[in-house]
Amino acid sequence: MHIVFHLLLIIALLVIVVHAQGARGGGGTRSGSSSSSRYRSSIRNGSRCQGAQCQRAGIIAGSVIGGVLALIAIIFLIIYCYRKYRSRPSQSNLAFVSQNSTNEQNRTYQTYEENCFKNGIWRGRYYQYSRWHESHKIILSFDRKSDRVIGHGYDDVGKFTIDGTFSIETQRIVITKVYESGTGDSHENFGHTVTLQLTWNSSHAQFEGKWLVETGRYRGSDKFELKLEESS
Repeated sequence: MHIVFHLLLIIALLVIVVHAQGARGGGGTRSGSSSSSRYRSSIRNGSRCQGAQCQRAGIIAGSVIGGVLALIAIIFLIIYCYRKYRSRPSQSNLAFVSQNSTNEQNRTYQTYEENCFKNGIWRGRYYQYSRWHESHKIILSFDRKSDRVIGHGYDDVGKFTIDGTFSIETQRIVITKVYESGTGDSHENFGHTVTLQLTWNSSHAQFEGKWLVETGRYRGSDKFELKLEESS
């Protein structure tokens, strides 16, 4: 949003400068007694802006410049709003966990024949910056009485803890991933929170879904996969 504010400030300053230049354009010249003197005077002043005419030219120029910059500001504002909206979860975490999948491929979720919520070592990987990042180890523990999952792990961003909720009926899980400041990559780790919304895919024997981040420094969302490596 500060970019838009700066653009609007520039627009205002340019309009002020143009109007100021127009106001200085007036001023006549002394007429001589001969026609040759008047002719030379008209040549000298022919390229100079005179009075109201100069002010009108300044207003027109300022309006054109202001319109172009205002259009640029609007474009930046639209991009900003789009990115902010895109990074937000499409639905609340509770609604996501409770909702049954409408994907035909995932209808086998409702049979409950397989236990996909197993304590142990899991492998997670996320898609960002147009590539899949190397999978990382996550220790998860599922409490079926409270439908809560907790855990911890370490990836290329840093060390993190996990807290979340899951549903046996819908085979879905929502995880809140909180990074510990001062660990891992100092350029990527802000001690921020990442939300994971995942659904079990029985064909691939893994959870699939998306990660979401919304902080003052970064907003984004993309794919995430979670696969069991070793149960305990």
